[in-house]
Amino acid sequence: MLKFYLRTVLALTIATLTTTLVLRLFVDSPLDELTLRLIGGHAAVHVQAIARVPPAERRAAVQELSAALGYPVHTQTNRGGQAVRTEWRGADLYVLAPVPDTPGLLAFGPLPYARATAPAQAIAVALLVALLVAAISVRPLVGRVRSLQAVSTQMCRGDFTVRVQSEFGDMLASIGGSLNQLAERIGQLLSDERDLLRTVAHEVRAPISRMRFRVERIQERAGDADRKDTSGLVADLQQVDNLFEELLTYVAFDEFDYERPALQTSPIEVLSAVQRLVSDVTSTEPGVSVRVQGAEGAKVVANAKLFDRAVTNLLLNAVAYGGGKISIYVREFSKECVVDVQDAGPGIPELDRQRVVKPFVRLASKKTRGTGLGLAIVKRIMNLHQGSLHIVDAPTGGASIQLVWKNAAYQPRSRWQLGSKSH
Repeated sequence: MLKFYLRTVLALTIATLTTTLVLRLFVDSPLDELTLRLIGGHAAVHVQAIARVPPAERRAAVQELSAALGYPVHTQTNRGGQAVRTEWRGADLYVLAPVPDTPGLLAFGPLPYARATAPAQAIAVALLVALLVAAISVRPLVGRVRSLQAVSTQMCRGDFTVRVQSEFGDMLASIGGSLNQLAERIGQLLSDERDLLRTVAHEVRAPISRMRFRVERIQERAGDADRKDTSGLVADLQQVDNLFEELLTYVAFDEFDYERPALQTSPIEVLSAVQRLVSDVTSTEPGVSVRVQGAEGAKVVANAKLFDRAVTNLLLNAVAYGGGKISIYVREFSKECVVDVQDAGPGIPELDRQRVVKPFVRLASKKTRGTGLGLAIVKRIMNLHQGSLHIVDAPTGGASIQLVWKNAAYQPRSRWQLGSKSH
């Protein structure tokens, strides 16, 4: 902060001194009334002396007077009154003194004085100089604020590995240090949360597996009256196991986990991959009708396992809530390919579309069991691929959930290519 205060004081001092010099250079003080009277009195005395000189010798006398005064003096025809007066001719000041008993006058000038600059012009010049000095002085501060803004923007996007680089004497070092501490703490909290979820999921799944094994052994020895209860226990344990498996998957797909290995992607033919996944999902759902159509040969850039997981989650969601009739459309555009899964269910209200992609959120009207992580996992998969997920109303009713992937055929052209095409 000391550097900031010193810079501010220095800027104000420089601005004040520079403005003063500019005003002295461009703004001259006007002649005051007393000075004009003195000059007029001297002019009257000189013309009285010139009037007493014979006409043939007056030109020489005027030249001698001009040399003695140090500024021009010459004769002119008098077109005004008989009083001594001043006159501005452009930026030059003259004193006009009529010669008694003659039709002429003596013009003293231009006098060694300049017209005062207009006040508005003087103020404008002073403000311009002050603003220029202030802008030069504040420029480092503006650059520093912009760098802090860039770091804070990255943090808002979820990148808490970024840090503010500070230098010795930095005027905003305290703010940068606070941002670094904030990023460190939030990053550590997120890392601890991921570690906690992984640990809990791993540690709990082992006793659940042992419990399920023991319940199955009890089920083998139980009578018909107890088999229903033991079967319910096995189903409940399986549901809990599925929950922890989904939880591990959700944590693994965190796009802000910078310890995660780099995503391996490859071109995937969309239509054939979707048809394969539909066959796998509907093999155990005989009452579900699925229609797949769209652009043949369309390919996206994605991780094969994650692509399968995202589409499968949408299919399972449509089977659970979609009324048994599902339509899948594959649309190809220049930059993206869209996989649109439409169902015939009640749909998702517009106010709930932002909530339903968050973890553990299930709409109150849905009675079907689920982990509440299906769409949240899909959302994270799309974020990992720099894609997007959109929920809209299907044309025939129900929900339309669209996955937007990068088109493998898209090749962005360079500036040189664009320029050559224009020629």
